[in-house]
Amino acid sequence: MITGPSPFASPIASPFAVNHQTKNPLERKEEQNLQPREATLPRYVNYLADYSGCGHWRILWPEAIINARGDGMSQSTTAMVTTPTWYQNVKVVKVQRQASNAQKEFIKFLKEVQKQYDFKIMYEVDDVVFSECIPDYNKFKFAFDNNEIRQNCIDIINMVDEVTVTCDFMKKLYIEKTGQKNITTIPNFVPNFWMGHSFNQRKIERAYDYNKKKPRILYTGSGAHYDVDNKTNGVDDMYKVRDFIRKTVNKYQWVFVGAFPPQLTDLVQNKKIEFYPWQNLLNYPNFIANLDAQMMIAPLLPNDFNKSKSDIKFIESCILGIPCLCQDIETYSSAPESLRFSSIRELEDKIERTLRKRNKYMQNITKLRGIGESRILEHDENIGCHLEALNTPFGSPERKYLKKWN
Repeated sequence: MITGPSPFASPIASPFAVNHQTKNPLERKEEQNLQPREATLPRYVNYLADYSGCGHWRILWPEAIINARGDGMSQSTTAMVTTPTWYQNVKVVKVQRQASNAQKEFIKFLKEVQKQYDFKIMYEVDDVVFSECIPDYNKFKFAFDNNEIRQNCIDIINMVDEVTVTCDFMKKLYIEKTGQKNITTIPNFVPNFWMGHSFNQRKIERAYDYNKKKPRILYTGSGAHYDVDNKTNGVDDMYKVRDFIRKTVNKYQWVFVGAFPPQLTDLVQNKKIEFYPWQNLLNYPNFIANLDAQMMIAPLLPNDFNKSKSDIKFIESCILGIPCLCQDIETYSSAPESLRFSSIRELEDKIERTLRKRNKYMQNITKLRGIGESRILEHDENIGCHLEALNTPFGSPERKYLKKWN
Protein backbone atom coordinates (compact mmCIF):
# COMPACT_ATOMS: atom_id res chain seq x y z
CA MET A 1 0.00 0.00 0.00
CA ILE A 2 1.37 3.43 -1.00
CA THR A 3 1.41 5.74 2.01
CA GLY A 4 3.29 8.73 0.58
CA PRO A 5 3.52 10.57 -2.72
CA SER A 6 3.57 8.30 -5.75
CA PRO A 7 7.05 7.85 -7.29
CA PHE A 8 5.42 7.90 -10.73
CA ALA A 9 4.69 11.13 -12.60
CA SER A 10 0.95 11.35 -13.26
CA PRO A 11 -0.50 13.57 -15.99
CA ILE A 12 -4.06 13.43 -14.64
CA ALA A 13 -5.85 13.67 -11.33
CA SER A 14 -5.22 10.55 -9.23
CA PRO A 15 -5.53 9.51 -5.56
CA PHE A 16 -1.80 10.08 -5.21
CA ALA A 17 -1.47 13.41 -7.08
CA VAL A 18 -1.02 16.55 -5.00
CA ASN A 19 -4.08 18.80 -5.18
CA HIS A 20 -2.39 22.22 -5.11
CA GLN A 21 -5.76 24.01 -5.07
CA THR A 22 -6.56 22.83 -1.55
CA LYS A 23 -3.13 23.29 0.04
CA ASN A 24 -1.68 26.39 1.61
CA PRO A 25 1.75 27.57 0.31
CA LEU A 26 3.74 25.94 3.12
CA GLU A 27 2.04 22.58 2.67
CA ARG A 28 2.54 22.78 -1.10
CA LYS A 29 6.28 23.50 -0.64
CA GLU A 30 6.69 20.58 1.75
CA GLU A 31 4.91 18.18 -0.60
CA GLN A 32 6.81 19.42 -3.65
CA ASN A 33 10.04 18.52 -1.88
CA LEU A 34 8.74 14.94 -1.57
CA GLN A 35 7.66 14.63 -5.21
CA PRO A 36 9.80 13.14 -7.96
CA ARG A 37 11.48 15.86 -10.00
CA GLU A 38 9.35 15.06 -13.06
CA ALA A 39 6.21 16.08 -11.20
CA THR A 40 7.50 19.65 -10.85
CA LEU A 41 8.41 20.13 -14.52
CA PRO A 42 6.14 21.95 -16.98
CA ARG A 43 4.23 19.56 -19.23
CA TYR A 44 3.82 20.20 -22.96
CA VAL A 45 1.52 18.31 -25.34
CA ASN A 46 2.00 18.47 -29.11
CA TYR A 47 -0.42 17.35 -31.82
CA LEU A 48 1.58 16.60 -34.95
CA ALA A 49 0.50 16.95 -38.57
CA ASP A 50 3.36 14.72 -39.73
CA TYR A 51 6.32 12.63 -38.63
CA SER A 52 8.46 13.70 -41.59
CA GLY A 53 11.04 16.48 -41.77
CA CYS A 54 8.61 19.23 -40.75
CA GLY A 55 7.48 17.39 -37.65
CA HIS A 56 11.08 16.72 -36.59
CA TRP A 57 12.54 20.18 -37.27
CA ARG A 58 9.67 22.06 -35.62
CA ILE A 59 8.54 19.82 -32.76
CA LEU A 60 10.13 16.40 -32.30
CA TRP A 61 13.79 17.47 -32.20
CA PRO A 62 13.15 20.45 -29.87
CA GLU A 63 11.06 18.08 -27.76
CA ALA A 64 13.93 15.60 -27.50
CA ILE A 65 16.31 18.34 -26.33
CA ILE A 66 13.80 19.74 -23.83
CA ASN A 67 13.26 16.27 -22.36
CA ALA A 68 16.97 15.38 -22.34
CA ARG A 69 17.93 18.65 -20.64
CA GLY A 70 15.20 18.28 -18.05
CA ASP A 71 13.57 21.59 -18.99
CA GLY A 72 10.13 20.03 -19.17
CA MET A 73 8.14 16.94 -20.05
CA SER A 74 7.08 17.08 -23.68
CA GLN A 75 5.10 14.47 -25.56
CA SER A 76 3.75 14.32 -29.11
CA THR A 77 0.96 12.38 -30.79
CA THR A 78 -1.37 12.49 -33.77
CA ALA A 79 -4.30 10.98 -31.82
CA MET A 80 -6.60 13.65 -30.38
CA VAL A 81 -7.25 13.15 -26.69
CA THR A 82 -10.75 14.28 -25.75
CA THR A 83 -10.71 13.42 -22.04
CA PRO A 84 -10.70 16.83 -20.28
CA THR A 85 -8.88 15.62 -17.15
CA TRP A 86 -5.91 14.55 -19.30
CA TYR A 87 -5.07 18.26 -19.63
CA GLN A 88 -4.79 18.88 -15.90
CA ASN A 89 -1.33 20.35 -15.10
CA VAL A 90 -0.56 20.85 -18.81
CA LYS A 91 1.23 24.14 -19.48
CA VAL A 92 0.99 24.23 -23.30
CA VAL A 93 -0.94 22.42 -26.00
CA LYS A 94 0.66 22.94 -29.41
CA VAL A 95 -1.01 21.93 -32.67
CA GLN A 96 0.92 21.64 -35.93
CA ARG A 97 -0.64 22.82 -39.20
CA GLN A 98 -4.16 21.70 -38.31
CA ALA A 99 -6.64 22.42 -41.12
CA SER A 100 -9.52 19.92 -41.37
CA ASN A 101 -13.07 20.28 -40.05
CA ALA A 102 -12.40 17.64 -37.38
CA GLN A 103 -9.23 19.45 -36.29
CA LYS A 104 -11.09 22.74 -36.06
CA GLU A 105 -13.69 21.10 -33.82
CA PHE A 106 -10.88 19.72 -31.67
CA ILE A 107 -9.48 23.23 -31.18
CA LYS A 108 -12.94 24.33 -30.06
CA PHE A 109 -12.86 21.49 -27.54
CA LEU A 110 -9.43 22.62 -26.31
CA LYS A 111 -10.71 26.17 -25.89
CA GLU A 112 -13.44 24.87 -23.56
CA VAL A 113 -11.01 22.74 -21.55
CA GLN A 114 -8.62 25.70 -21.40
CA LYS A 115 -11.19 27.57 -19.28
CA GLN A 116 -10.82 24.92 -16.59
CA TYR A 117 -7.09 24.14 -16.72
CA ASP A 118 -5.63 27.42 -18.00
CA PHE A 119 -3.06 26.04 -20.45
CA LYS A 120 -1.70 27.93 -23.43
CA ILE A 121 -2.72 26.89 -26.96
CA MET A 122 -0.16 27.35 -29.75
CA TYR A 123 -0.32 26.80 -33.51
CA GLU A 124 2.87 25.76 -35.29
CA VAL A 125 3.18 26.13 -39.07
CA ASP A 126 6.29 26.02 -41.25
CA ASP A 127 4.71 26.43 -44.67
CA VAL A 128 2.15 28.63 -46.39
CA VAL A 129 -1.37 27.16 -46.28
CA PHE A 130 -3.04 29.80 -48.46
CA SER A 131 -3.61 28.36 -51.93
CA GLU A 132 -3.32 31.72 -53.68
CA CYS A 133 0.32 31.80 -52.53
CA ILE A 134 1.20 28.22 -53.43
CA PRO A 135 2.63 28.00 -56.98
CA ASP A 136 0.74 25.82 -59.44
CA TYR A 137 3.85 23.71 -60.14
CA ASN A 138 3.84 22.49 -56.53
CA LYS A 139 2.32 19.01 -56.76
CA PHE A 140 1.06 19.19 -53.15
CA LYS A 141 -1.03 22.33 -53.71
CA PHE A 142 -4.20 20.26 -54.00
CA ALA A 143 -4.14 19.59 -50.24
CA PHE A 144 -4.82 23.27 -49.52
CA ASP A 145 -6.63 24.31 -52.73
CA ASN A 146 -9.95 24.40 -50.93
CA ASN A 147 -11.82 27.41 -49.52
CA GLU A 148 -13.09 25.43 -46.53
CA ILE A 149 -9.57 24.29 -45.59
CA ARG A 150 -8.31 27.85 -46.01
CA GLN A 151 -11.01 29.24 -43.71
CA ASN A 152 -10.43 26.47 -41.17
CA CYS A 153 -6.76 27.47 -40.95
CA ILE A 154 -7.67 31.13 -40.43
CA ASP A 155 -10.30 30.27 -37.81
CA ILE A 156 -7.97 27.96 -35.89
CA ILE A 157 -5.12 30.48 -36.00
CA ASN A 158 -7.43 33.10 -34.51
CA MET A 159 -8.55 30.77 -31.71
CA VAL A 160 -5.07 30.06 -30.39
CA ASP A 161 -2.95 32.20 -28.08
CA GLU A 162 0.18 32.26 -30.24
CA VAL A 163 1.42 31.12 -33.64
CA THR A 164 5.02 30.13 -34.37
CA VAL A 165 6.55 30.32 -37.87
CA THR A 166 10.04 29.93 -39.35
CA CYS A 167 10.94 33.36 -40.74
CA ASP A 168 10.05 37.05 -40.71
CA PHE A 169 8.53 37.11 -44.21
CA MET A 170 6.20 34.26 -43.26
CA LYS A 171 5.28 36.05 -40.04
CA LYS A 172 4.24 39.19 -41.93
CA LEU A 173 2.33 37.15 -44.51
CA TYR A 174 0.33 35.31 -41.83
CA ILE A 175 -0.49 38.54 -40.02
CA GLU A 176 -1.78 39.96 -43.30
CA LYS A 177 -3.78 36.86 -44.26
CA THR A 178 -5.29 35.99 -40.85
CA GLY A 179 -5.38 39.18 -38.78
CA GLN A 180 -3.72 37.28 -35.90
CA LYS A 181 -1.05 39.51 -34.34
CA ASN A 182 0.46 37.05 -31.84
CA ILE A 183 2.89 35.45 -34.28
CA THR A 184 6.46 34.62 -33.32
CA THR A 185 9.42 33.67 -35.50
CA ILE A 186 11.45 30.67 -34.35
CA PRO A 187 14.04 29.72 -37.00
CA ASN A 188 14.88 26.13 -37.78
CA PHE A 189 17.82 25.02 -35.65
CA VAL A 190 19.76 21.90 -36.60
CA PRO A 191 20.45 19.22 -33.96
CA ASN A 192 24.11 18.51 -33.42
CA PHE A 193 23.24 14.91 -32.56
CA TRP A 194 21.68 14.52 -36.02
CA MET A 195 24.01 16.32 -38.42
CA GLY A 196 26.79 18.02 -36.49
CA HIS A 197 29.10 15.00 -36.43
CA SER A 198 29.02 14.47 -40.20
CA PHE A 199 31.55 17.28 -40.73
CA ASN A 200 35.09 16.11 -41.56
CA GLN A 201 37.46 18.81 -42.81
CA ARG A 202 40.22 16.42 -43.88
CA LYS A 203 37.71 14.44 -45.93
CA ILE A 204 36.50 17.70 -47.53
CA GLU A 205 40.07 18.62 -48.46
CA ARG A 206 40.72 15.21 -50.01
CA ALA A 207 37.47 15.35 -51.98
CA TYR A 208 38.33 18.83 -53.28
CA ASP A 209 41.69 17.59 -54.56
CA TYR A 210 40.28 14.38 -56.03
CA ASN A 211 37.46 16.17 -57.91
CA LYS A 212 39.48 19.21 -58.96
CA LYS A 213 39.10 18.45 -62.67
CA LYS A 214 35.34 17.92 -62.45
CA PRO A 215 33.84 19.39 -59.25
CA ARG A 216 30.67 17.80 -57.90
CA ILE A 217 27.64 20.08 -57.50
CA LEU A 218 24.69 18.78 -55.48
CA TYR A 219 21.00 19.58 -55.35
CA THR A 220 18.69 17.98 -52.77
CA GLY A 221 14.96 18.59 -52.98
CA SER A 222 11.55 17.02 -53.36
CA GLY A 223 9.43 16.82 -56.50
CA ALA A 224 7.43 19.80 -55.23
CA HIS A 225 10.07 22.08 -56.79
CA TYR A 226 9.42 20.75 -60.31
CA ASP A 227 6.48 21.16 -62.67
CA VAL A 228 6.05 17.39 -62.88
CA ASP A 229 2.43 17.65 -64.10
CA ASN A 230 3.23 20.35 -66.67
CA LYS A 231 0.82 22.85 -65.13
CA THR A 232 3.10 25.85 -65.73
CA ASN A 233 4.79 24.80 -68.98
CA GLY A 234 7.95 23.88 -67.10
CA VAL A 235 8.28 27.16 -65.19
CA ASP A 236 9.34 26.02 -61.74
CA ASP A 237 12.16 26.47 -59.23
CA MET A 238 14.73 24.88 -61.54
CA TYR A 239 13.64 26.17 -64.94
CA LYS A 240 16.31 28.90 -65.17
CA VAL A 241 19.03 26.52 -64.03
CA ARG A 242 18.16 23.51 -66.21
CA ASP A 243 19.81 24.77 -69.39
CA PHE A 244 22.93 25.74 -67.45
CA ILE A 245 23.14 22.21 -66.05
CA ARG A 246 22.81 20.73 -69.52
CA LYS A 247 25.43 23.11 -70.88
CA THR A 248 27.94 22.27 -68.13
CA VAL A 249 27.26 18.56 -67.73
CA ASN A 250 30.81 17.73 -68.86
CA LYS A 251 32.44 20.49 -66.79
CA TYR A 252 30.74 19.66 -63.49
CA GLN A 253 29.40 16.41 -62.09
CA TRP A 254 25.81 17.29 -61.27
CA VAL A 255 24.23 15.22 -58.49
CA PHE A 256 20.53 15.13 -57.59
CA VAL A 257 19.01 13.55 -54.48
CA GLY A 258 15.28 13.06 -54.02
CA ALA A 259 14.05 14.09 -57.47
CA PHE A 260 15.31 15.65 -60.67
CA PRO A 261 13.79 17.94 -63.34
CA PRO A 262 11.81 15.84 -65.88
CA GLN A 263 13.49 17.84 -68.67
CA LEU A 264 16.85 16.32 -67.68
CA THR A 265 15.67 12.71 -67.74
CA ASP A 266 17.90 11.85 -70.71
CA LEU A 267 21.01 12.99 -68.83
CA VAL A 268 20.03 10.90 -65.81
CA GLN A 269 19.34 7.85 -67.98
CA ASN A 270 22.70 8.26 -69.73
CA LYS A 271 24.46 8.50 -66.35
CA LYS A 272 25.75 11.98 -67.11
CA ILE A 273 23.85 13.23 -64.07
CA GLU A 274 24.02 11.21 -60.84
CA PHE A 275 20.66 10.60 -59.19
CA TYR A 276 19.88 9.03 -55.83
CA PRO A 277 16.46 8.39 -54.24
CA TRP A 278 15.39 10.40 -51.24
CA GLN A 279 16.90 9.27 -47.94
CA ASN A 280 15.17 8.90 -44.61
CA LEU A 281 16.04 11.43 -41.92
CA LEU A 282 18.28 9.05 -40.02
CA ASN A 283 20.50 8.30 -43.02
CA TYR A 284 20.37 11.72 -44.68
CA PRO A 285 23.33 13.56 -43.05
CA ASN A 286 25.96 10.86 -43.62
CA PHE A 287 24.58 10.05 -47.06
CA ILE A 288 24.92 13.68 -48.19
CA ALA A 289 28.35 14.07 -46.58
CA ASN A 290 29.59 10.92 -48.34
CA LEU A 291 28.62 12.20 -51.78
CA ASP A 292 31.79 14.34 -51.53
CA ALA A 293 30.21 17.37 -53.20
CA GLN A 294 32.25 20.56 -53.54
CA MET A 295 29.17 22.73 -53.76
CA MET A 296 25.39 22.73 -53.34
CA ILE A 297 22.81 24.95 -55.06
CA ALA A 298 19.42 26.19 -53.85
CA PRO A 299 17.50 27.91 -56.67
CA LEU A 300 13.99 29.24 -56.00
CA LEU A 301 11.49 31.33 -57.92
CA PRO A 302 10.95 34.64 -56.09
CA ASN A 303 7.30 34.11 -55.05
CA ASP A 304 5.66 34.54 -51.64
CA PHE A 305 5.58 30.79 -51.04
CA ASN A 306 9.34 30.49 -51.48
CA LYS A 307 10.09 33.69 -49.60
CA SER A 308 8.27 32.11 -46.64
CA LYS A 309 10.57 29.09 -46.64
CA SER A 310 13.23 28.41 -44.05
CA ASP A 311 16.96 28.59 -44.89
CA ILE A 312 17.40 24.89 -44.07
CA LYS A 313 19.37 24.06 -47.22
CA PHE A 314 21.95 26.76 -46.46
CA ILE A 315 22.28 25.86 -42.77
CA GLU A 316 22.62 22.14 -43.55
CA SER A 317 25.34 22.91 -46.09
CA CYS A 318 27.19 25.02 -43.52
CA ILE A 319 27.04 22.24 -40.94
CA LEU A 320 28.41 19.76 -43.50
CA GLY A 321 31.08 22.17 -44.74
CA ILE A 322 29.78 22.50 -48.31
CA PRO A 323 29.38 25.97 -49.86
CA CYS A 324 25.79 26.47 -51.07
CA LEU A 325 24.89 28.99 -53.76
CA CYS A 326 21.43 30.27 -52.84
CA GLN A 327 18.79 32.27 -54.66
CA ASP A 328 19.09 35.94 -53.68
CA ILE A 329 15.70 36.29 -51.97
CA GLU A 330 14.59 36.82 -48.36
CA THR A 331 14.75 33.08 -47.67
CA TYR A 332 18.54 33.09 -47.80
CA SER A 333 19.32 36.44 -46.23
CA SER A 334 21.46 34.48 -43.75
CA ALA A 335 23.87 33.55 -46.54
CA PRO A 336 26.80 35.88 -47.36
CA GLU A 337 26.52 37.94 -50.55
CA SER A 338 29.28 35.85 -52.14
CA LEU A 339 26.96 32.82 -52.03
CA ARG A 340 23.78 34.43 -53.38
CA PHE A 341 22.84 34.66 -57.06
CA SER A 342 20.09 36.38 -59.05
CA SER A 343 20.94 35.28 -62.58
CA ILE A 344 22.51 32.32 -64.37
CA ARG A 345 25.50 34.45 -65.30
CA GLU A 346 26.00 35.28 -61.62
CA LEU A 347 25.54 31.63 -60.68
CA GLU A 348 28.18 30.56 -63.20
CA ASP A 349 30.61 33.24 -62.08
CA LYS A 350 30.23 32.45 -58.37
CA ILE A 351 30.63 28.73 -58.90
CA GLU A 352 33.96 29.35 -60.61
CA ARG A 353 35.14 31.90 -58.05
CA THR A 354 34.16 29.72 -55.10
CA LEU A 355 35.92 26.64 -56.44
CA ARG A 356 38.96 28.28 -58.06
CA LYS A 357 41.53 28.50 -55.25
CA ARG A 358 42.06 25.73 -52.74
CA ASN A 359 43.21 27.89 -49.80
CA LYS A 360 40.33 30.31 -50.22
CA TYR A 361 37.88 27.43 -50.54
CA MET A 362 39.08 25.90 -47.26
CA GLN A 363 38.94 29.27 -45.48
CA ASN A 364 35.40 29.61 -46.71
CA ILE A 365 34.53 26.16 -45.33
CA THR A 366 35.75 27.23 -41.88
CA LYS A 367 33.62 30.40 -41.95
CA LEU A 368 30.55 28.51 -43.14
CA ARG A 369 30.97 25.86 -40.48
CA GLY A 370 30.94 28.67 -37.92
CA ILE A 371 27.62 29.94 -39.31
CA GLY A 372 26.22 26.44 -39.08
CA GLU A 373 27.41 25.96 -35.52
CA SER A 374 25.65 29.16 -34.49
CA ARG A 375 22.37 27.46 -35.45
CA ILE A 376 22.93 24.27 -33.43
CA LEU A 377 19.69 23.42 -31.62
CA GLU A 378 21.39 22.31 -28.40
CA HIS A 379 22.83 25.79 -27.70
CA ASP A 380 21.08 27.56 -24.81
CA GLU A 381 20.13 30.52 -26.97
CA ASN A 382 18.53 28.31 -29.64
CA ILE A 383 16.58 25.76 -27.63
CA GLY A 384 15.87 28.78 -25.44
CA CYS A 385 13.76 30.26 -28.25
CA HIS A 386 11.44 27.26 -28.07
CA LEU A 387 11.33 27.35 -24.28
CA GLU A 388 10.58 31.08 -24.17
CA ALA A 389 7.67 30.62 -26.59
CA LEU A 390 6.34 27.78 -24.44
CA ASN A 391 6.84 29.31 -21.02
CA THR A 392 6.14 33.03 -21.44
CA PRO A 393 3.22 35.01 -22.87
CA PHE A 394 3.49 36.57 -26.31
CA GLY A 395 5.47 39.82 -26.12
CA SER A 396 6.84 39.10 -22.66
CA PRO A 397 9.97 41.11 -21.71
CA GLU A 398 11.43 37.82 -20.41
CA ARG A 399 11.99 36.68 -24.01
CA LYS A 400 15.68 37.50 -24.34
CA TYR A 401 16.55 34.86 -26.95
CA LEU A 402 13.54 35.47 -29.19
CA LYS A 403 14.38 39.19 -29.45
CA LYS A 404 17.08 38.35 -32.00
CA TRP A 405 14.51 36.91 -34.42
CA ASN A 406 11.46 39.11 -33.76
